[in-house]
Amino acid sequence: MIPRTSDSDITAILNTFQSHDTFYILGHEEPDADCLGSQRVLGSWLSRRGKKVHLCSAGPWKRPEIADWEKLFCSRIPEPEAGENPLLVILDCSAPDRTGFPDSALPKADSCVIDHHAAGSDFGDIRLVDSLSPSTTLLIQKLIEAAGDEPTKEEAEILFLGFCTDTGFFRHVEPGRSEPLEAVARLVEAGASPSETFRLLAGGRSMGSRKLLGRVLERAEPYFGGRLVLSWETWRDWKELGSERDSDILYQMLLSISGVEAAAVIREQNDGTCAIGLRSITSLDVSDIARFFGGGGHKKAAGCTTSGDLQDVTEHLLQIFADRLD
Repeated sequence: MIPRTSDSDITAILNTFQSHDTFYILGHEEPDADCLGSQRVLGSWLSRRGKKVHLCSAGPWKRPEIADWEKLFCSRIPEPEAGENPLLVILDCSAPDRTGFPDSALPKADSCVIDHHAAGSDFGDIRLVDSLSPSTTLLIQKLIEAAGDEPTKEEAEILFLGFCTDTGFFRHVEPGRSEPLEAVARLVEAGASPSETFRLLAGGRSMGSRKLLGRVLERAEPYFGGRLVLSWETWRDWKELGSERDSDILYQMLLSISGVEAAAVIREQNDGTCAIGLRSITSLDVSDIARFFGGGGHKKAAGCTTSGDLQDVTEHLLQIFADRLD
């Protein structure tokens, strides 16, 4: 287990930020609100401190709660100007290839990683990686507060949204961990609204997304005495009903079935690969299963992409689950 963030880790990051004047802030491809929110707030705070900031994201922008943010991000990484002292900051992942940008596009600069996932590479000249943190936005909040500042109202709203995204609106916060709740309480005091954030995450969905949800639920099948429930969607489903997915409510429904400990959803893509989403509500570590396919994530929420058709991927996945559930 990667140790929790220490005061020395925070100090080292802040000193690194102080010694650079231009920042290229990247996150992972297919970003969510924790990734993009971390980018936005770190960029906003650094700008308030007189730094030059480039927010970059390769997209794609599939989630309705962050669709309006696309205009705030560069789809290409700008070239550093002569005389700049740039820092490359990668958030919510720790491998450059997870950003969706080719290595040749990354600035030749010092690098920093801030992440809360246990799986990943050891990339980064300086790193702040805490697998016990529920979200990367919480780590950004820690940095801002450790520097003696407070988030603005807008920053607090974005940080709260990112935290709620990665914790399933507090459902995945581990017992005995009051620190994250104390931190988000400060965000509410700064102006973040739990009710508005919930509406943003739960509403605004298309009719196609509801029909896709129903289709995937109808296909769900139990395995290993009902301990695992697995379903799938085809590329044709996606093309017919639209690219918007509501994964959170899908996994909620699958995991609410009596006796279910884990859920898996396999999504066929149009390039000969399948994306696999995994969730758990017990001690079963689905990030360990995702790593078999080159993926990763959290103990109770993970994912990966692997080559093969739906049948082959399903059989392989069930073989791996069999070692843990049979």
